[in-house]
Amino acid sequence: VMSSADRMRTLINDLLEFSRSTKSDHSFENKDLNVLLKNSLEALNSLIEEKDATIFYNELPTLKVIPFQIQQLFINLIGNSLKYSKPEKNPIINIQSSIIDSEFIQINQKLTETKYYQFIFEDNGIGFENKYNTKIFDLFNRLHTREEYEGTGIGLAICKKIVENHHGFITAKGEIGKGSTFTIYLPY
Repeated sequence: VMSSADRMRTLINDLLEFSRSTKSDHSFENKDLNVLLKNSLEALNSLIEEKDATIFYNELPTLKVIPFQIQQLFINLIGNSLKYSKPEKNPIINIQSSIIDSEFIQINQKLTETKYYQFIFEDNGIGFENKYNTKIFDLFNRLHTREEYEGTGIGLAICKKIVENHHGFITAKGEIGKGSTFTIYLPY
């Protein structure tokens, strides 16, 4: 009963977070993404220490964003990398940002801008089969059982919604046993 109640509490919290991410009435403001990333790392500090994770990142830009949503995006992506790390290997997460011309972006979507900020979150975790690279963003979708890994299947759906709120898009690529890469494109 206690376990079921805990799962229900987690589900309700995740649904509330998803609901908050679907509202577009939040105000955008110029924000240094380095500050939001550092806040995210602080929020995950105990898990980072527990897993003895190493996180590398380059200088992030200042963008016009909804700050709490971008911070939640960072928490969800880094949190997933930590959750789906290999038990016998310390997690390494590499976060890179750059500006990219739209002509170099390979995606089945109409691009409205000529340049995008590209953010890559890459880890050395358990990975996933690439046939699930779009399905993992669906609400309540899980690739693993509850017994294998905790979670509600809402986190990556929240990520996708946040990126869409910022007029961008997100992609995923994985390789079993080698890790996962999530790439976010936000308008320049």
